[in-house]
Amino acid sequence: MRIPNFLGIGGQKCASTWIYDILRDHPQVFVSDRKEIDFFSYKYDRGFQWYCNHFCTSHLADIVGEISPSYFHEFLVPERVKKHLPDPKIIVSLRDPVERAISNHQHEVRVGHFISKDLSFEAGLANNPMYVEQGLYAKHLARWFRFFSADKILVVFLEEIKEDRVDVARRVYKFLNVDSDFLSEAIDRQSNPGHLSRYHNLERFRNKLHLMAKQLGLESVWRTLSRLGLRSAYGRLNKMPTNSIIPPISEDTRAKLKKYFSSDTAKLARLLDREIPYSQ
Repeated sequence: MRIPNFLGIGGQKCASTWIYDILRDHPQVFVSDRKEIDFFSYKYDRGFQWYCNHFCTSHLADIVGEISPSYFHEFLVPERVKKHLPDPKIIVSLRDPVERAISNHQHEVRVGHFISKDLSFEAGLANNPMYVEQGLYAKHLARWFRFFSADKILVVFLEEIKEDRVDVARRVYKFLNVDSDFLSEAIDRQSNPGHLSRYHNLERFRNKLHLMAKQLGLESVWRTLSRLGLRSAYGRLNKMPTNSIIPPISEDTRAKLKKYFSSDTAKLARLLDREIPYSQ
């Protein structure tokens, strides 16, 4: 039975899929076929054996792990991880918390969790205060520092990824002690691009097909079909830009959120002893 020696813990809507993709591509790393196992957060009652079954593989990589963004903000997760995993390395990805909240809202609309005649961010925030709660990075990260030493935690920012993807990929690889000169095919891939589905049932069916392909070991076939034009054809059929039905956040709301997060951002700078890219 293999036990993970690293975790990607989010936050949500902070480039965790990009990190998953560049790690999955690396020949010295094994990540679970399923992103977001959510064992230590939402599925702890399934037991540690259920969790470890996700890492039964013939892959000879010494570096084994998974990425579940729910781990970052769920209160009990750091203690549970410490109990089960001897000495894991922790990868954290963050971004401007206002932009994260906006992306969170777009996701909730996209997957059909928020359905309303008023799809504005303000209406979504009134419905779901977690838009803001998940952006209190210092508050949540402090819990992880209570259980794991600073040298075991790598924090990267989406703003840094946008600035220099290769540099951030190398930092992630170096942190895990694998070949940092490896250049992933996923390095410039846009993970989880923002879009809305015209037909939610069709999107769910497509996602089930993709999951089935992964489970049957047909991921390469899926990628080949995508490159042959099926992905773009599907996009024309069922995708539309988020701004086509979600109005932009008001400048007043943006200013209020920026002010609200400013104290936590200052705490984050002190916690990490570094400048925060979005704090300017």
